[in-house]
Amino acid sequence: MKKITVLLFAIVLGSSQIFASNNNPVNAEQLLRNEIASLLDHPKIKVEKEELSANIEFTLNSRDEIVVLTVDSEQDIVIEYVKSRLNYKKIDSEIKAGNKVFKIALKIIRPQGV
Repeated sequence: MKKITVLLFAIVLGSSQIFASNNNPVNAEQLLRNEIASLLDHPKIKVEKEELSANIEFTLNSRDEIVVLTVDSEQDIVIEYVKSRLNYKKIDSEIKAGNKVFKIALKIIRPQGV
C-alpha cells in the first residue's frame, strides 16, 4: 500500500511539472532576429527599384556584439547601410554563439507614393 501511495504521489508531481511548463517557449534566435530588425528599421536611403535585397552573414563576439562578415547585395548603398547599422552593435540576446555564423535576408521595400 505504501508503494502505491508513493507511486501515485510521483505521478501527480510529474504531471504538475508538465502542465506548469511553458508551451510556447521564446526562441533565442527569434529574439536576435527581432533585435536586428529593429536596428535596421527606417532606412534613410533612397530606394529607386521596387525593393532592394541583401543577404547578411554575421557572428557574435564574446562581448555580445554583432560582427558583420559579409553583405551580399547589388547596391553598394545597401551594403554600407547594413554595415553602419549592425557592425559592433551590442545586443541583449542570450545566445552564446561561439563560432556560429548567422544568416539573415534583408528586403527594403520602396514606400508607396514615392
